[in-house]
Amino acid sequence: MRNKLLMSLLLLILALPKMICAQGNSNNILKSNNIQEIENYLKIAHPDDPKRMVLKPRLVALKNKAWTEGKNIPKPKESTMNNIVITQKPVIDESQEFNRLIMLTPQEHSGKTVKLLNTMFNEDIDSNEAILLFKNQSDCNLILRIHGKENYSMAVPTHGENFIVVNKDSYNLTANVCHSSYSSYKEVRKGMVITIANSQNRPENNIF
Repeated sequence: MRNKLLMSLLLLILALPKMICAQGNSNNILKSNNIQEIENYLKIAHPDDPKRMVLKPRLVALKNKAWTEGKNIPKPKESTMNNIVITQKPVIDESQEFNRLIMLTPQEHSGKTVKLLNTMFNEDIDSNEAILLFKNQSDCNLILRIHGKENYSMAVPTHGENFIVVNKDSYNLTANVCHSSYSSYKEVRKGMVITIANSQNRPENNIF
């Protein structure tokens, strides 16, 4: 289990720089705020293209902004309009926060990676830190909020995963998962993997 987790974390480390790397080309899709341009790119992009993890939430945020400004773009199906109208402002705010959290600067990414590696290879049982890996198998991006003596917020893309190094402690974990609320109390004493999907009321937990 530990080897599998280490491999997953290392692959995630390798993928993150590609997500946040800024290109010199002025036509770089990561800099685009054009809805049609982003939609066209996503249609032809490879499923494993790391840019998808950045562009998909940006596209949602741009469309929500366009709706509020009355632009003529495709609207959701009538059957889902009530939910969207009721929750529209939180969706916009959380989409913007998600984009801010997921777009680490190179310095932030480097610091996060160093902290992760130190924790992974630190065999001292008296260490006061542990790795929390969250796997999001739902159809929506989410922000995992971790409340305790220390508070953390972590963006986790749809059908993706992210990790954070936290102090060993008791935490309340909350998130909005596709218009549903997720809340769970966790005693984090060792590294932990949490997996959640659309239909799950209770997440799947693994300790390593």
